[in-house]
Amino acid sequence: MKHTLTFLTFLTALLLAPLAALHAAPSTDAHIIIASEAGAKLDSDVTKGGGTDDTALIQSILDRAPKLGSLKVIVDGAILVKGLKVYSNTTIECLNRACGFYLADNSNCPIVINATPQPQGRAERNLSFLGGTYNGNAAHQKQQMKEYGPITAFALHGVEQVLFRDVSISESRTYAVYLTNWRRVVFENIYLNLEHIPEKSAQCGIQILGPGEFLSIRNVQGRAWDDMIALNNDDTVADWNDKGEFVRSGFGGGPLAGFGAVNDVDIDGVQAFDCGQVIRILSRGSRLDRVSIRNVRGTYRDFGVWITPYFRESSNIGRLEFENIDLRPVGPRAYDYVPPFLFWIAGGVEQLILKNISSHAPIDERPLVWIQPDAKIGLLRIEGLNVFDPRKEIGHAPLIRADGRIALLQVRDVVVQRPQATSPSGSLIGTSLDRSALKAFMDARPSFLNPGKGWRGWPEGYGYLTSQPQIQRLQIDDVVAEGLEQLLNHQTGTIESLDLRDISIPNSTKAVHQSGEAKIGTISPTPNHTK
Repeated sequence: MKHTLTFLTFLTALLLAPLAALHAAPSTDAHIIIASEAGAKLDSDVTKGGGTDDTALIQSILDRAPKLGSLKVIVDGAILVKGLKVYSNTTIECLNRACGFYLADNSNCPIVINATPQPQGRAERNLSFLGGTYNGNAAHQKQQMKEYGPITAFALHGVEQVLFRDVSISESRTYAVYLTNWRRVVFENIYLNLEHIPEKSAQCGIQILGPGEFLSIRNVQGRAWDDMIALNNDDTVADWNDKGEFVRSGFGGGPLAGFGAVNDVDIDGVQAFDCGQVIRILSRGSRLDRVSIRNVRGTYRDFGVWITPYFRESSNIGRLEFENIDLRPVGPRAYDYVPPFLFWIAGGVEQLILKNISSHAPIDERPLVWIQPDAKIGLLRIEGLNVFDPRKEIGHAPLIRADGRIALLQVRDVVVQRPQATSPSGSLIGTSLDRSALKAFMDARPSFLNPGKGWRGWPEGYGYLTSQPQIQRLQIDDVVAEGLEQLLNHQTGTIESLDLRDISIPNSTKAVHQSGEAKIGTISPTPNHTK
């Protein structure tokens, strides 16, 4: 019996050992600081705010990083702050998404900014943000400040080796993350909760400018009123001066932001809910290359993917690839300055690949792919276009509007289903000089035509309205379509070579319609489908 009691006592001690450890004295490791043990009140709320301003305490902890060499701050509650700066070799880890930071009213600064923000050179490295919620309290912040530029949740300018994982960002005044001048950055499992939309917000998600290389973004969910993810190499930060040089300008981006080339980008898994815009690609003078964007789904109001030099005959894009895109339009629209679209392609692009693009139950006549008059494209391949339109009354717009200059346009593996259409309507591909919507935009904003010094204008505007489509070679291959008036509606411009192969269309659909002004050099159709 005595031996039995001894064994039970020993076993009980082993079982209770972990519980005792939980109540042991705080860790003496100076590199790991737990917010509650350091004196943080933790009486705020990541959705409602309030509580004690603990900025000074948390900042004093973060300030230890340079001396310690590395620092990890564990946030075990909700903390009210007026902006924090982080140094190299710092990790901020929140226990769950009820923990994190709420930006106090009228702070008018980022929630988190790197300690030495700069447009050139990278002073901070090895930054990790793990878990938690960062609430920017958008309704009570100014849109931008002279010293920062846009007021964002995160502002990182001049950083290397950065990780965001399992982070929620709520109610940022402008961008959720403003990242410029970077190298080796990873985002994983990010939730954007931008529900409150201040007036004149430009409330975006992950906003990335150059220079930068090696970016990975995985599984981003939520809502942004403007761009959900933007690769904007030089947006609002650089422009051409009076000498024609592409240099830093003082417009919009703030004094801390960098600009320049971006390459080696991999984005996989974007789920958009009622976004104004989803993906923006913006290059004006800075090179963008080796970019892959896959598995983008959800709902949007105006713009699915916008590839643009922002109304300038320019841009410097190498190779872009999009795959598995299923974005469905919803109303009402968020913007009215240009017509809505799924893909807008403008500027200079060497190779653009669109694979497995879906249009399911559209609500209007927005083009699925709109090649702008200023586009100069080496190769545009659209492979796997699936359209299901259950509407009875469908307009006459083309699904693919080709108004630019393209060396090789390949459209293959297409299925168009319009099972309830009362009559054939529209075309798969159309060329047109109808620029009325773009002219209305320009007329309403005369600064685009005569921008003046220091403005990212549109001096080529009138040429943009009068240029004609030029396609050296158009290949249409493996198409099954119903409910179309024409496969190709060629109204203006020149197609030097047209190849039609493996076309399955009903007798009510004409393979090629050519107006008197339009020119086609040679046609190599499948004989049964030339009408």
